Amino acid sequence: MKSIMYHYIRNKSKLYPNYNTLEKKNYINQIKKFSKKTGLINSYKELFISTDKFLTTFDDGFKDHIFAAEVLKKYNAIGIFFIPTSPLKNQIILDVHKSHLILGKVKSSEALNELEKYLYKNKINNFYDKKEKLKFKLAYSRHDDETNKKQFKKIMNYYGDIKLKHKLLDHLLKKFEINMKPKDYYLNKKEIKYLVSLGMVIGSHSESHTLLSRLSYKNQIKELKNSKIFLEKIVNKSVDTFCYPYGGKISYNNNTLRILKKLKYKLAFSLEYRDISWNDIQKKPYELPRYDCNLF
Repeated sequence: MKSIMYHYIRNKSKLYPNYNTLEKKNYINQIKKFSKKTGLINSYKELFISTDKFLTTFDDGFKDHIFAAEVLKKYNAIGIFFIPTSPLKNQIILDVHKSHLILGKVKSSEALNELEKYLYKNKINNFYDKKEKLKFKLAYSRHDDETNKKQFKKIMNYYGDIKLKHKLLDHLLKKFEINMKPKDYYLNKKEIKYLVSLGMVIGSHSESHTLLSRLSYKNQIKELKNSKIFLEKIVNKSVDTFCYPYGGKISYNNNTLRILKKLKYKLAFSLEYRDISWNDIQKKPYELPRYDCNLF
C-alpha cells in the first residue's frame, strides 16, 4: 500500500502568494492517476491487509478537505482525515498554521527579521533551546523550501519556547495584518459528519498539533486521549487512527507509542518515503510510512 499525505488543496491566492498548496486540478489528476495505476483503497477493512493500492490521507482538518473527499467519493474511494481538535474546542488558529499564514503572505526573511526584533525589544534571551536546536537540526532537510523559510519553521515548530511562541506569533499576525478566522479555515462539526456520510475515516491529529517528542508523558496522554474522545462524540463511532504532528521519527518517542497502544489506537502514520509493507501492518502499526503528495 502507498499512503499519500495531503495538506492544503486549493488554488493560488493573491493574498497568500507563498502558500505551499496543491492546486485542485493537480489533486484531481493525482487521484485519477492512482485509480488507473493500482487502484484506491475503498474500505476501512483494506487498511489491515496487504495491497498495492493507494491510500490518501489528509492532515489538519482544513476546509479544503471537503472538496478532496467529494472527489474521492466519485471514485468510490476513502481517505483518512486527521483532525486536530483545539480549533474546534477553543475556536483558535493553531500555532503551526499561524506560521503558514505568515510565511504565505510575506517573505521568510521579513518574518525572521521581525521575529528577531521582537525578541530583542522584549529582552527574551532564552527563546531557543540549544539542545533541542541541535536535536532537530535536520528537520525539513528534505523540503525544497529556501533556507530562511526552513529556519523560521524550525524555530516555531521544533525548538522555540512552546509557551512564548504563542505571543510571538500573535504579534507577527498583527504586524503583517493577518486576521484569519478559525471558522473560515477549519472543518466544523457538521462538515466532519458530512465527510463520514461520504464514507471517509476520521482520525486524530492530537489536540494542539504540538511536537509530541517535546512533551511529557502526562501531556502526551492529554493530547492523544482528549482528541480521541472529542472526535468520537462528533462521529458517533470509534476513532482509532492517528498521525503524528510534523511526522517523521523525530516527532514522537517511545512514550507516544506506549500511549497509542494504551488508548487502543489501531494505526498511526508517520512520514517516511516508502510503501507500507505487510510487516509494517503486523509489527509496526504505529509507525506506518507515508509519501508527501508533492512527490507525485
